[in-house]
Amino acid sequence: MNILLYGVPTGIAGRIAERYSLKMTSSLVAPGEPAGLQLIPPMSSPRQLLAFYNAMLVRESEIDAVIVCDRGSCDAVSTVQYCSPQGKFFTVSGDTDEEELEYAISRIVETKLGRVCAHEGL
Repeated sequence: MNILLYGVPTGIAGRIAERYSLKMTSSLVAPGEPAGLQLIPPMSSPRQLLAFYNAMLVRESEIDAVIVCDRGSCDAVSTVQYCSPQGKFFTVSGDTDEEELEYAISRIVETKLGRVCAHEGL
């Protein structure tokens, strides 16, 4: 299970990783490494965006979800969305309080883990 988080506060990501017993890393894992929750650091330079894009192309089939907090927060989000696998890109509002944000992300993770039926809604 590879779930990428972009723009998600570190504290929330850590609690979610702990709750679902997922390994948390701060970059894309290399092929063959244990999967988990990957907190992608902010990207501002074209070089960082290109490196991320290339890494996503190599690992596209291994990515289960890409969750972005506050879609309008930065220009890099369009690159993240463009290179995300079809149907695996999710956005959550950064305007909510921390508890609501954690709940929204947890629901997506639970759906991807098969613990919640997608028909129950997010």
